[in-house]
Amino acid sequence: MDTNEALKQLNNKEFLNMIYGFSYQRCNTAQEAEDLCSEIILAVIAAIRRQEHIGSFHAFVWTVARRAYADYCRRCSSEHRTAAAENCTLQAPALLHDDAIESYIEAEAEREQLSMIYREIAFLSKAYRDVMVMHYLDGLGVKDIAARIGISETAVKQRLFSARNTVRKEVKIMSERKYVLKPVSLRFIGTGDPIGNAPQKKAERSFSQNLIYLCRQRPKTPRELSEELCIPMPFIEEELELQCRGENGSYGLLRRTDDGRYVTNFHLVDYEEFDQANMIYEKYLPDYCGIIEKNLAKYSDRILSFPYLSKQTDVHFIFWTLICTMLYDLEANVDVLIKDRYFSDINPVQRDYTCVGIAMRADDAEDIDYYGSTGINARSVGGCRSVFLMNLYGERLEPHFDCGHNISTDGKLLMLLRSIGGLPLSGLSESDREFAARAIECGYVRRRGDIIEPNIVAIDKSDYPEFSSLAACLNEGTEAITGAIAAELSEYIRDHIPARLIGEYDKYASLIAGAEISARLVEACIGRGLLTTPESRPCAEGVILTVERA
Repeated sequence: MDTNEALKQLNNKEFLNMIYGFSYQRCNTAQEAEDLCSEIILAVIAAIRRQEHIGSFHAFVWTVARRAYADYCRRCSSEHRTAAAENCTLQAPALLHDDAIESYIEAEAEREQLSMIYREIAFLSKAYRDVMVMHYLDGLGVKDIAARIGISETAVKQRLFSARNTVRKEVKIMSERKYVLKPVSLRFIGTGDPIGNAPQKKAERSFSQNLIYLCRQRPKTPRELSEELCIPMPFIEEELELQCRGENGSYGLLRRTDDGRYVTNFHLVDYEEFDQANMIYEKYLPDYCGIIEKNLAKYSDRILSFPYLSKQTDVHFIFWTLICTMLYDLEANVDVLIKDRYFSDINPVQRDYTCVGIAMRADDAEDIDYYGSTGINARSVGGCRSVFLMNLYGERLEPHFDCGHNISTDGKLLMLLRSIGGLPLSGLSESDREFAARAIECGYVRRRGDIIEPNIVAIDKSDYPEFSSLAACLNEGTEAITGAIAAELSEYIRDHIPARLIGEYDKYASLIAGAEISARLVEACIGRGLLTTPESRPCAEGVILTVERA
């Protein structure tokens, strides 16, 4: 094999994987493995340049690799490196470094080749770390890891074999200390457009969540976090950077300080603090329910006489579609008072999406009692110029759809749109009849004789402002309540949120202090008979359709 053919062999990814595995097996960290692998590649290039002909390329490379490793060991000052070097009997000249690269890279093409090799080494470094994290921290077996990242089980075993030596010392310490991750799991609540913007999607593992939790009170260095969790530094550093980037690269659950430490970038509270904050709203709940009951009776005729596209005769059923807007309006009034009276000197942070987190332990409540809503829209679908659907969900209501749901491919929703004004069963095809049955089952439509019609609250787009005003009617007389809540909540926020997050005081007020008020209000209203009790899951309650007809 001549020189040019030998140099081309360096582009082989299988060959680079073997060299990196050789390096990874002999190093303490992934970064050191990258350095050693790079030095071996440079040494191989230099050695090829000195040869006119190479007999066995692989034998030649491994000879150079062992010599390069021996030299690398001698130049490292740590005990680990010194001990390793003493076991190496091969002698080799000093390796080439950055200042010597120019001497043998003779063409721009070779520079590009070397650059491509370095990029591949960096990719391999991450690939090896990923396998280690999934095996040692997530507890996945070889078969599961192979399926998850799309490589063979043999490749997984090879990487684990190489990696075991890399973290042998750290794994031994973990075993001796019998360390387990703190029993903390995070529950997230968000607002805004989550598509591509939700950082919590990068924090689904226990490892990620506990790492984030440790950065809650004060900024910490990667070394501090590594020692607290007893997890090797390469894994810690990679996870920290991942949590800083988040899903969109600009909003993560952690932020890096100027001195290289890491701290939470969102409101993260223990369940006890979360519960205390929610008590501020809850203490005024009886008075609020009394106002709602009075206003429902006062405005019942107005609510029932609204020009629905669906036949609605039960004011308590309709109230399901109003309670969310009603509560949003109440909280919005509280938020305005908080901003104008107590935080006028602070400019709230604006994002497409923002989340908060609640740290849960085994002895905390099983879950957060929370009601949220999801809206989806579409144009030119089902014979309508535009369509908007809102879905209220929580303990009593099963979600029907998520953000990004495609109405045009959902047969049940298309059947709902077709049913506006009444749809004869006799004219439906066999497949249409199946979708009609499914739409009835989930509460979208109902059957009256031979006619299918909307079962949920359906309105014309032009009537939406008037419909929203019904919620405002039900909130009549709540000024004293909103004023008292705003005063107490503002004081609580000042006492509890860190200075670095003061620009997100409004999210603390709405997503933490106001998180469970919806669920508690729903239960209180059901107890008073102000809301119908859903008979099934999924159900028609809490779903509203707004259409602009062609």
